[in-house]
Amino acid sequence: MAIIVGRWERRDSADRADMGSAALAYCQTLKTRDGIRNSRFFWVSPDRIVIQTEAESQQVFDQPPDAEQAKALFALADLAQAVDTERWMDPRDGQAAYRTAGR
Repeated sequence: MAIIVGRWERRDSADRADMGSAALAYCQTLKTRDGIRNSRFFWVSPDRIVIQTEAESQQVFDQPPDAEQAKALFALADLAQAVDTERWMDPRDGQAAYRTAGR
């Protein structure tokens, strides 16, 4: 399993409710992608959210978004700025990546 965690911060001119709705819409579009197990967001503070998306493999995250996912992503980006992204992989995939690197 692979997980990507994105941290988003509200833009000064953005409404919090609109930001939450945009984050929810983005998560819903991600759930339609093959290989995505789940996508959800959490409020970290009144101005920050975290989006956590789980996939069957890291390769799912390497694919470009389809039209609906891109539309939802840009709608979110109009209201919030992505400040950090982390890609997590389970130990099995981490070991496989290590071996692939010839180690």
